[in-house]
Amino acid sequence: MWNPPAVDAMMSRNDETSLKELGAAYKGAVDNISIKKLAPKDISDTLRQGGTFVFRGKKSILAHFDSKVGDNCSIEDIIAATSIR
Repeated sequence: MWNPPAVDAMMSRNDETSLKELGAAYKGAVDNISIKKLAPKDISDTLRQGGTFVFRGKKSILAHFDSKVGDNCSIEDIIAATSIR
């Protein structure tokens, strides 16, 4: 999950302080809830990736499927897709 390209992508979008805050929040959840309750019951659920989709009415104007963690759609592509045409 935490492969070098994913870490590099996260580092390029966030500063060190925000990443430390995220880590502390996750650790707090693990400490309060336990890792077993945070993890999905079916481990294959951790392999599902997300994506970014923009629609104008019923028409898809942007479809980006994340191929791995950190492979997010660029904000420039999202802004371009949502610009008035």
